[in-house]
Amino acid sequence: MKHTLLFLFLFVFSLSVAYAQTSFSDRLDIKPLSNKEKVELQIFPNPATDYISITNNEVVKYVTVFNLVGRQMKSFEAIDGEKYYVGDLPRGMYLVQLLGADSQIITTQRVNKR
Repeated sequence: MKHTLLFLFLFVFSLSVAYAQTSFSDRLDIKPLSNKEKVELQIFPNPATDYISITNNEVVKYVTVFNLVGRQMKSFEAIDGEKYYVGDLPRGMYLVQLLGADSQIITTQRVNKR
């Protein structure tokens, strides 16, 4: 009986972990560009305090900030040389998603907010 309950618990736990992982990526709608179109972009400073910036952002149209649960916290229209204010976000880790034309994901990077 104990073995059956332990097996059942582990089975249900593994299903919930698999669901959590798939539902997170579904919420972020991760569809990276093909290797031919890959562009080197960096988000700086990291860790950030009040503002973040993007290097070489001619191809970036939108900047979206998600918390680690997948909730959208901020969204910006990308302008070359612009600083994006994140000072009102709580301290922690965030995922910054850079979107190109037709809202196609260019890259998603982790940023530590202090």
